[in-house]
Parts: sequence; structure tokens; C-alpha cells
Amino acid sequence: MVNIGEFARLGGVSTRMLRHYDAIGVLKPADVDPFSGRRSYDVAQLPMLNRLVALKGLGFSLDEVGALLSEGVDPAELHGMLRLRQAEFERRVRQDQHALGRVRARLRLIEQETQVTTHIETKQVDALTLAVLSAAAQDASRQSTGAVVQSLFGQVIDRMEAVAADRTTPVAHYVPSSGDEIQVAAGFAVPADSVPGLQTYDLPAAAVASTIHQGPMSGIAAAYQTLAQWAEAEGHHDALESPRWREHYLEAHGTDETHWIIELQLELT
Repeated sequence: MVNIGEFARLGGVSTRMLRHYDAIGVLKPADVDPFSGRRSYDVAQLPMLNRLVALKGLGFSLDEVGALLSEGVDPAELHGMLRLRQAEFERRVRQDQHALGRVRARLRLIEQETQVTTHIETKQVDALTLAVLSAAAQDASRQSTGAVVQSLFGQVIDRMEAVAADRTTPVAHYVPSSGDEIQVAAGFAVPADSVPGLQTYDLPAAAVASTIHQGPMSGIAAAYQTLAQWAEAEGHHDALESPRWREHYLEAHGTDETHWIIELQLELT
């Protein structure tokens, strides 16, 4: 038996919450001193507390938690429920990160309105797991890579829709291959679990230089040139010898590309 303070420490909750659980009958102490009113708990009650906290994290009310605990929650069932909740939280994080990227891009476009030259930002980007399809483009020209990217995204979207997979943060990654060929991977940010029919593609954390392109993809060559010229002027010769480019499609809906916003990134490391 342990006192309420120790049980709270072991369970990662506050003593106030334990008293509340006791008051509403969700988790009663193993013993209450009739004279002092001090609560004591059995260490064997920790699994029950863990289930209670987990179910609250899933969004159940305390009344619902009490009913579920009284019925008994199988560990495997609880694990499955937590995995679903985890996936939902991860989906929200991906959506929020994508929305934040769009806001930042808009701010950069506004800042560029008063600048003579295009603004280049250097930053560290986090690793990203994508569900993709990949293929080789004949060369690095937009005519060649553009057709490949469009085809890949079309196939990826079809396969993700077939399994009702969430699509957030579309990204295309370009890596030099043999000769003039460019290996292109196109897809969407996903949790660790793979999407049937698609490859799991780990985009590593990296230092990048980036700029924002607004408008049709046919005009994105200017953004590529701006970044290449900046890299040359700043001494990033290694980055240009075998360049790895990323296109983050922040706003790219429908066939009218007039208002598309793409963040173009050149990997520096």
C-alpha cells in the first residue's frame, strides 16, 4: 500500500485528480483511514489508473470512462483505440504544419513586395515520411520532370483515395541519377504506417535554402535560377554539383495554377 502522494507520482497524475476520481466513484482508494481520512492505494491499482488516463486521452467523458472500466477493457482493445487516437493526433499535426507553411509563405510573398530582389531563406527542416511513387525523368528540364511529377501524383492520389488515406503536405523530391536522368519521388506526408501500393519514402532532415514561387508551374524555372544563383554567390558549390531539390506544394488545388504557391527548397547538406 502507498499513500495518495506516492500513488499520484507513480501514476503521473495529481493528488487532486485522484481525489476527484474517488469522489465520482471512478477509482476508489484501496483503504481510507476512518479517523484521519487519509487515502491509501494498492500498487496493483496502477493498471486501472493507466486505463483511466488513456481513455480520457481518447476523448471519453469520466462517466463514459467509469462505464468502460466497470465493463472491463481488454488491453488489446485499448491499444487499438490508442493507436487510432494517435493517428488522429498525427493527422492534425500534419495539417497544422501544412497550414503554418502556407501562412509563412504568404508572409514571405508580402515581404517580397517591397524588395528589389527575391528573398532567400535558409533554415533547418525536419525529417518527413512520405507515401510516394517514384520514377526516372529523362533529364532535369521542366518539360521532362513536370510530366513525370504530374503522372506520379495522379497515381498516388488514386491509390490513397482507394484506401481513404489522409493526404497532407504534397512534396516532390528530385535526386540526380545516372547520366542526365533525375529520380523523382512524389507523394504526401503520412504516419509511419505505409499506404498499400505506395512506397514509404524518408525525406531526411536537412539545411535548405528556399524561395516561394507563386503562379503556374510553367514559370517555376525563375525560382530555380534564383536559388542556383544565390547558392553560387554564397559559396554552396557542393550543393549545385549534384543538386537535390524539393517542391512543397502549399496551395496547389485544381487545374487553374494562377494562385498556386510552391516553396522550392535546395538541400545544402
